[in-house]
Amino acid sequence: MQGSGLHHSFLFVGPENVGKQVIARSLADRIVNDDMFGELQLCNQIDSDVDIIMPEKIEKKKKIITKDISVEAITDVIHSMSLAPDKKARVLIIDDAHKMTFAAQNALLKTLEEPRNDRYIILITHNTNRLLQTIQSRCFVVRFGTINADELCSVYGESEYVNDISGRPGFLHRIHSDKEFRDTVEYARHELQTLAQKKVYERLNLALELSKKDDVYLQTFFQVWIHRIRAAAHKTKKFQLIKVADKVEQMLNRMNSTNVNKQLILEDLLINIV
Repeated sequence: MQGSGLHHSFLFVGPENVGKQVIARSLADRIVNDDMFGELQLCNQIDSDVDIIMPEKIEKKKKIITKDISVEAITDVIHSMSLAPDKKARVLIIDDAHKMTFAAQNALLKTLEEPRNDRYIILITHNTNRLLQTIQSRCFVVRFGTINADELCSVYGESEYVNDISGRPGFLHRIHSDKEFRDTVEYARHELQTLAQKKVYERLNLALELSKKDDVYLQTFFQVWIHRIRAAAHKTKKFQLIKVADKVEQMLNRMNSTNVNKQLILEDLLINIV
C-alpha cells in the first residue's frame, strides 16, 4: 500500500443520491484489503478498519433535525484512526462533510496536514461552499454527476420511476428496495399529476396533510416534484417550468433553514404553483 502512490485523502463531490457513499465504501474496502486492482464490489458490511461518520438526525417536536458534526465527534474518530489496523490500513469516511462545524473542520485539518501512509480519509459532500478551502486543497477531488435516463435503463432495465429521480441511481435503488419510500414517491407523483385539476380547498387540504409530515418525508415528496418538473421542461422545451421547479426547491430550502410556519409556506406554494 505504501508504494501504491495512492493519495491519502479524497473529496467526493456531486449531487445527492448519485452513489458517492456507495463508491466511497467500496474504495475503502479495497484499500483496507490491499486490493486496489480488483473488481469493484458493492459493500453491504463495514470493515472493522473503516470508520464512517455522518450528521446525526434527531426528532424534536415532530421535526427531524440534522445536527452538525461536532469537533468532539471528529476528535473521537481521529483517535480511533490512530489505532493499529487489523489489516493493511484504516479509512475514515465523512459523509455530508460540509456539516462539520468550523472547529471540527480545523481539527480534521491537522490530520490532513500530517498524513500517514496507512491512513486514508474520504470526504463526501454536495456543498463545497461550506468546506474550508484549506481542506479541499489537501484532497484529491473526484466529481460525480447525474446519469441520463437511457443509461439508467440500460443498467436497471426499463423503470417507471426514471422521471422521478433526475438521473440519481441512489434514488432508484431505494425505490426498489424500500416500500415506504416507494409509496411516498408514487403518492408525490400522483399529487403532482392531479394538482392542476384540484380546487383551492383541495390544495389547502393537501397543504394541511403535508404540514403534519416530518422533514425527511417532505424532502422526498418534493424532490419528486422537482425532478419531474425539470424532466418535463426539457422534454417539452417549456423551459419556464424550470422556474416552477426552482420555486419548489426554494420552498424546501426555506423550510430546512428557517423556522417557518410549515402549513403557511405549503399553502402559498400549492395555491400559486400552477
